[in-house]
Amino acid sequence: MNKNSKMVKIFKLSGIVLCALIFTSLTILVYFHKDEPLGIDASIRDFFYNIRGEKYGFIYWFFRIITEFGNLFLIILILIFILFYTKMDFRFFLTCFGLMLAIIINVGLKDLYNRERPFEEMRWAYEFSSSFPSGHSTAAGFLYTFLIYLVYHLDIKKWKKSSFTVGAVLLIILVMISRLVLGVHYFLDVIAGCATGIMVSCLCMLLYRYCVNNDILTKGLFERKR
Repeated sequence: MNKNSKMVKIFKLSGIVLCALIFTSLTILVYFHKDEPLGIDASIRDFFYNIRGEKYGFIYWFFRIITEFGNLFLIILILIFILFYTKMDFRFFLTCFGLMLAIIINVGLKDLYNRERPFEEMRWAYEFSSSFPSGHSTAAGFLYTFLIYLVYHLDIKKWKKSSFTVGAVLLIILVMISRLVLGVHYFLDVIAGCATGIMVSCLCMLLYRYCVNNDILTKGLFERKR
């Protein structure tokens, strides 16, 4: 392992540790405030109530569309694209594994914490599960972070990689904001969700390198049938 590879591995491990610390800190905070939101949650909730305007206006439709990028239906479409693009190699399976792990963690925590969502009459979307952590933010935090990593390893021009990275980071942020604008999550819900997703993404990055180094499914299953 060369010096550059060691640095990259340390960066990935640091990402896992940092996100785990953020996530753990927030879970402890929320555990003691399940019945009543923290001050920062209440303040940011009220801020978005005040600036979002009337329902069915531009802001409503813009963020209703944006929030779908963290929804299962659109994520499945992206997975189908990855499946055909990679010809079903290890990158596709790592993406599926990461998504399943992120979803399992999210669902388990929702059941464990059972935190109430913000005021029902102020919600702009129908949600029936508990609030902590945000599932959309978890999915977006994992998927688009991992896609940045996958695109980084493609043999394409640098400006395309940079453009994709900026767009993906912006999309993650917008998905998180959309959950606040739609009034279905608190601030700490989306932060914890995103941290969970990025943590799982860093784990999959380590597995990516392991697959490459050990030649595990580096040739797609579609290619093998030819």
